[in-house]
Amino acid sequence: MKLLSLSLLLLIPTSAADFHISPQGNDLGSGTLEDPFATLERARDAVRTLKARAQKNIVVQIRGGEYRLGQTIVFDLADSGKNSTITYEAFPGETPVFNSDLSLAGWKKLDRPLPFLPKNAHEKVWVADIPKSSPERFYTLYDSQGLLPRARSAGFIPVESNGASRYNFPYPKGTMRAWPNLNDAELVVRPHHAWIVNILQIKSLDPKKQIATISVPATYAMSSLHFLPKTKSAWVENVIDALDEPGEWVLNTKEGKIYLWPRTDGPPKDIRIPRLKEYIRIDGQSDLKGPTDTPVRNLHFRGLTFTRGEADRMAADDKGLQHDWQFHDKGNALIRFRGTENCSIENCRFLQSGGTAIRVDLHGQKNLIRSNHIEHIGGTGILICGYGPGTKDLSHQNLIENNHIHHTGRIHAHSPGIFLWQTGENLVSHNLIHNTPYSGIIISGVMTQFFAKKGNSRELVRTIRRHEVGSPKKATLEEIRPFLHTHDNVIEYNEIHHVMQQLNDGNGIYIRGAGAGNIIRRNYIHDLLAPTVMQSSIRTDGGQRDTLITENLVYRCVAQGMQIKLNNKAINNIIADIRPGTHKGEERTPMFLKLYEGPLTGGVYLRKIFFHPGKEVIFYQETKNFRTPVGAFAKDADTNHNIYFCAGNPALGKAFLAQKQREGVDKDSIAKDPLFVDPANGDFRFQTNSPAFKMGIVPIDLSKVGLFKIQ
Repeated sequence: MKLLSLSLLLLIPTSAADFHISPQGNDLGSGTLEDPFATLERARDAVRTLKARAQKNIVVQIRGGEYRLGQTIVFDLADSGKNSTITYEAFPGETPVFNSDLSLAGWKKLDRPLPFLPKNAHEKVWVADIPKSSPERFYTLYDSQGLLPRARSAGFIPVESNGASRYNFPYPKGTMRAWPNLNDAELVVRPHHAWIVNILQIKSLDPKKQIATISVPATYAMSSLHFLPKTKSAWVENVIDALDEPGEWVLNTKEGKIYLWPRTDGPPKDIRIPRLKEYIRIDGQSDLKGPTDTPVRNLHFRGLTFTRGEADRMAADDKGLQHDWQFHDKGNALIRFRGTENCSIENCRFLQSGGTAIRVDLHGQKNLIRSNHIEHIGGTGILICGYGPGTKDLSHQNLIENNHIHHTGRIHAHSPGIFLWQTGENLVSHNLIHNTPYSGIIISGVMTQFFAKKGNSRELVRTIRRHEVGSPKKATLEEIRPFLHTHDNVIEYNEIHHVMQQLNDGNGIYIRGAGAGNIIRRNYIHDLLAPTVMQSSIRTDGGQRDTLITENLVYRCVAQGMQIKLNNKAINNIIADIRPGTHKGEERTPMFLKLYEGPLTGGVYLRKIFFHPGKEVIFYQETKNFRTPVGAFAKDADTNHNIYFCAGNPALGKAFLAQKQREGVDKDSIAKDPLFVDPANGDFRFQTNSPAFKMGIVPIDLSKVGLFKIQ
């Protein structure tokens, strides 16, 4: 392992600025503090000229105020620092803010009710013409409070008997109609599975058959949810029929108008339309088919704020990462590093925006993403996305540290806080992630079965570099392991809470389709409280092997503490106070550890503490994946030196342990009170006479977890 450490990074001391930018500046000026430039583009060009004359560290300072972008600002090889650095930073004590807004004015109150407009909206709705300088179609709108919600219909369930597919959605009677501006309407659906949301443009309707045809195929057939068939899994957005709450809006491109029920009384104020999904792109020379890239180096951004960007939509040629949770090599982030080394984003803020905050694509090495605040955005917080499976492996040794990420997935609900895909030897540490609709951290690659798939499926298949991999017939793990570049990552000292607030079948930390050597350690995952059985705090999923999960604290979560499969190792973890979940309306007994998919040969389950304050719990369940006939049994793994304790029913732990020991498992384990300092209030330090010490269990120091202050 060549894991990136902080000492390997080029840390840039702030020095006197070479150039300045100000909202009151002039691009014909000299760029001095007294005569600043007006735009980032002009400063970039001045830096290129200076760099050609002098080999030195260059600093551009940006004064506080608003900078309105009309196009993506691109930095390329001409902006690369060879043996020196180039830094774009906020002027000390000031806050420069970048957006891509158009102001929307000329509002008029509707003088008569529109057909199909809900009655409660009469005399509440205002209308304005779409500006000529605006994009023809846009998906987000903002006021002074932030993102405005689009009009959304009541939820419904697809009609199972009517032929659901990836292109056709069988809708219930009365939920859709032939709107005059049909192509403005979008179907929002959780197709068949519980872990993704698709937003799809409606192409046509067949009122007799009650079938909606959409323009770009859904990820899966648009039938009811597999595990939650009674859940209302679809609705329609951007139709006048659903404009029934303050803050909602509808775009009608056929009329060239926008309708809005303002959040406050009186005419709408300070309404903004975004023009860009991508604000800044650092673009190296990417040889997409060949073996070698030339990255941009030593470019740094500090203390900048980015807001009010546009949301993304699936396109016909997209290459989906696992389950289409994101797309490969796509410009949908406010800052995008595409072919970079030793570049950084520090102390920046990303808020109230429709897409992803930060992504590092393709060649990405030794980049630093540190101490950023990412909040209330439509997509993923931070994505590191390398090349697809093949011999080309150029994404590794990045540091993602001390970032505060919350309220992601406001539009694309399946978006995690941090997502690693086909990238290795990264360190993800000391981040605070909370209030997300889906998972906190995802570590992913490509599962073996996709290598043998025929056709051109969007989900993962298009990412495979066939000219390097070929088409394996059996696609065994050993055959494709050299192409799995998500290996030797360390995920440590992160705090994750209140994730999984909307979707199902997700986790605090999730790993699947990754290579070997990944380590998940010393994380604190707590308060995953959504009422579902389809979640775990930490989960290794189908086919995942060779992962170490150690010294993590899981506390006060619903359904399952951990789900472990195959030869993965769970050592020295504390799982406490798992709450009951519900499935199909029934409450299920909480489960601390689910062993699912075997054989567990080579797996290790040592020095774990299972502590439950109540009376009923399943300490661990041995079962088998419905896709494989091989069971997952603790007797096949090294399972020992564990503590099982049910405070409300101590006999339960003793009976469970006695049964396991009769089966030859947990020979030296005990069923005793681990003697935590104050478990009722989340203090899981050991008392001096705790039996954990004799079991060789290492205490977990929460004071080292989560955000820290940089001196």
